[in-house]
Amino acid sequence: MNNSLTIVLGVLLLMTGCGSSGPKTQFYSLFPNVEPDAATVISGEQLSFGIGPVVLPEYLDNTALVSRSSAQQLQVSGVHAWGGDLSSTVSRVMAANLATLWQQDAVWAFPWDTRARPIYQVRIVFEEFSGERGGEAVLKARWVLFGDGGKQEISVGSSQFSEQTQDNSPQAYVAALNLLLKNFCNDLAVKIKKTISK
Repeated sequence: MNNSLTIVLGVLLLMTGCGSSGPKTQFYSLFPNVEPDAATVISGEQLSFGIGPVVLPEYLDNTALVSRSSAQQLQVSGVHAWGGDLSSTVSRVMAANLATLWQQDAVWAFPWDTRARPIYQVRIVFEEFSGERGGEAVLKARWVLFGDGGKQEISVGSSQFSEQTQDNSPQAYVAALNLLLKNFCNDLAVKIKKTISK
């Protein structure tokens, strides 16, 4: 009886220990981080822009942080996660970045109020937005600029950038992704400004 009781108590202690141990989930996000200059500012008339829909690769449809290994395998980190939907976050950050770069107030992330459609709409498909932790992170995107409230295709383009992560930490990986998005926004701001200024 004593032996049985000892075994039961031991098992309960082990279960209690397993339930309370383990690392806590850490959450990350992307944030606006650009400065306007003469090449990006759209002066004069106040315009309206809609950014989105934004389409990310299907493997990024995950709350956890997803990176790649050198063998082209995906690494999904269960204890490092995005603080919200990544596609919505990318749209929000891009809209904020482009509003700053263009110095235009009416730059909205998708979805927007259909009763007040923006004059211009930029639809973006990311072919790649990931990389290796401790290695290279890559952004590849194709975009289409529409005018007349999204009814008229004006311009089509593509962009590609890469950044070396500072180390293999999740913080360094997210920082590299944020820098890629910043570079993409700068490039997009210049190209769209030139297109609509013709």
